[in-house]
Amino acid sequence: MHALTAYILGKLGINTASQWGHAAVMFITDSVKILLILFIAISTIGVLRTYLSKATMEKYLASKHRFLSSFAAAMFAIFTPFCSCSSVPIFLSLVKLRVPFASAICFLAVSPLVNEYLVVLMPKYFGFPITIAYIIGGIATGMLAGWTLEKLGFAKYLEPAFIEEDPDFPEYKNFTSRLQFGTNEGSKIVKRLWVWILAGVALGAVLNIYVSDESIVKAVNLGGIFSVPLAAILGAPIYGSCAGVVPIALIFFERPLPLGTVLAFLMSVSAMSLPEAVILRGAMKIKLLAAFFLTVLIGIIIQGYFINAVSRFLIK
Repeated sequence: MHALTAYILGKLGINTASQWGHAAVMFITDSVKILLILFIAISTIGVLRTYLSKATMEKYLASKHRFLSSFAAAMFAIFTPFCSCSSVPIFLSLVKLRVPFASAICFLAVSPLVNEYLVVLMPKYFGFPITIAYIIGGIATGMLAGWTLEKLGFAKYLEPAFIEEDPDFPEYKNFTSRLQFGTNEGSKIVKRLWVWILAGVALGAVLNIYVSDESIVKAVNLGGIFSVPLAAILGAPIYGSCAGVVPIALIFFERPLPLGTVLAFLMSVSAMSLPEAVILRGAMKIKLLAAFFLTVLIGIIIQGYFINAVSRFLIK
C-alpha cells in the first residue's frame, strides 16, 4: 500500500522523498488502512450485538451475583463501538432493565475506556501482551468504579424518570438482516467519524515532520512522575472521537514517549467529555455525575501508571 501510494504520487509529480511528500504518503496510506479496519471491526461487532436479546441481557446483566453481572456488563461494553456520548442511551436502557447500579456504571465506564479502535489497532503496533493489559486494566477500572459508587450509596442520585419505560430490542429474522444491521452500523459510525480520523491522520503526519524526538521527550520529562495525571487532565476537556486521536498516538508511540501516558490522554478524551456530562446530567444528579467522572479519572491515571510500568517488560 505504501509503495503503491508513493508510486502514484510520484507519477503526479510529487516528490515523495521530501518531508511533505513523505507526509502525503503517510496520510493516504494510514487513512485508508484505519478507515478499512474500523469499518470491518465495527460491522463485525454490530452483527454480534444482534444476538443479544432482552432476555439474555436480563439473565446475565441483571444477575444477583455482583461480579458476574459487572463482568458481563464490561464484556457488553467492549462490543459496543461507541464513544462516551453514544453509550449513554444504552446505559439508560440498562437502568430501565433494573440492571444493578454497579453493573450499569461499569458499562458506562468500560465502553469508552476499552476503546474498540485501540483494541483493533494496538496489536500491530504494541503487541498482544500490551493490548491484553490495556483491556484488563479498562475492565478492572470500570468494575471497581461501579462497585465503589454502589458501596458509597450513589445509586440514590439517579433520576427516577429514566426507569419508567422498558427499552426496545429489535428482532432479526435471519443472518442477512443481522449482516445488514452490522454493515449499516459500520457505515454509519465511519461516516460520523471520518472527518475526525482524517484530521487525526493529517495532524499526525504534520507532527511527524515538525515535532522532534527531543522536544517530545523534554515535554514529558517536564511532567516527571506527574506526566500521567497531567495527560489525563489535559484530555478531559477535549471532545473528540478516540478513533481520530489514534493516528496521533501511533506517531507519538514511534517516538520515545511512554505508552501509558499516551493511553491516559486517549482514554480521558474518550471517556470524559463535556457533551457526555451534559447528556448524563439528565439521568444523574450533580453528586453522582461528579463522583463518576472523578472515579473514572482516578482509574485512568492508575491504568496509565500500570501500562508504563509493564510496557518495558511486554514490548520487545
